[in-house]
Amino acid sequence: MSETAAFYTVTTADYFIGLVALLNSLRLTGHQQELVVLDDGLTPAQRERLEPYVTLVELPGFEPGLPVLKKTFPDLLSRTGVVAQIDTDMIVTGSLEPQLAQAASGQIVLFPDHESNHDRWFAEWEESFRLAGPPRRQMYLNTGFVAFSIERWPDLLPRWREACATIHPERVAVAPGLLPRSTVMSREPFWAADQDALNAILMAELPENAVAVQPVGAEPDWLSEVEVVDRATLECRYRGGEAAILHFSLAPKPWQQNGWRRATRNAYLELLPRVLLEVDVVLRLEPRELPHWLRGDVRASATLTALDGAWRGRDSLARAARAGIQRLPGSLRAPLLGLRDRIAARRLP
Repeated sequence: MSETAAFYTVTTADYFIGLVALLNSLRLTGHQQELVVLDDGLTPAQRERLEPYVTLVELPGFEPGLPVLKKTFPDLLSRTGVVAQIDTDMIVTGSLEPQLAQAASGQIVLFPDHESNHDRWFAEWEESFRLAGPPRRQMYLNTGFVAFSIERWPDLLPRWREACATIHPERVAVAPGLLPRSTVMSREPFWAADQDALNAILMAELPENAVAVQPVGAEPDWLSEVEVVDRATLECRYRGGEAAILHFSLAPKPWQQNGWRRATRNAYLELLPRVLLEVDVVLRLEPRELPHWLRGDVRASATLTALDGAWRGRDSLARAARAGIQRLPGSLRAPLLGLRDRIAARRLP
């Protein structure tokens, strides 16, 4: 039943490289469904390169603010069939036909969010998102991939869009400052933007059995633990199971100007040159269009090795520093943590 499905995504000029990687990975893994792209600021040159391979659409009056809040657009195009919303920081590494079939059968299909967020929940969502009731506690899900039938769930996108409209952009992805990101996220009910909105709706307004939660690990939590089994087909495994999607979440993205700050050895970065530069992809980029650490050559490998070592060392020092503070006597530990929180609070709304 997946013949009636289409993939949908939103992109800006800065995410062009991620979009090309997504497109090529879909085709390399056998997905020939239409890829519909909401143009949120592509350059004319980027549009020209994409037009033979994707359906570009514009919605001039659709302005909910941040690009991440615009992923609720498919129903505005009067489309039918299965909507498979997918983010441009994803590489598809396996068949999504089972997920599309589940969506065609009437379920809403999502993957679990990172294991550290499985219990994310806020009572404030009820009032802020104007929910029909209090949200129940259940698995918190990732909205990088959401598949469902528009005919079966005609009100889902409008309701999701309505909830997204209540989110103030300054409360989205708040910089952690001196705090661990997990601490900031635990204090900010709208940190994850559209993801918080949809999870709140699923928890409060839809029956739990309406959602087909995919196996934990099918969208791996830790990209560094993913094994690339076959570079040609993109086949990957994670903790003994097949990985369907690699999601390079959070920012910056590896192709962006500051991407070197997160350039560690992992499966996404290993496959990125493959899905962008090799001769069998549908839209091939030139190495000069990528940062040198993503070009897949000897120099890129050496740079990644150096960056990987540097960042792993930094993380080890940070963990050691946090552990050191926790081992201090209470009389010393409390003032240090209090100072940290006061400084960090200046960055929070």
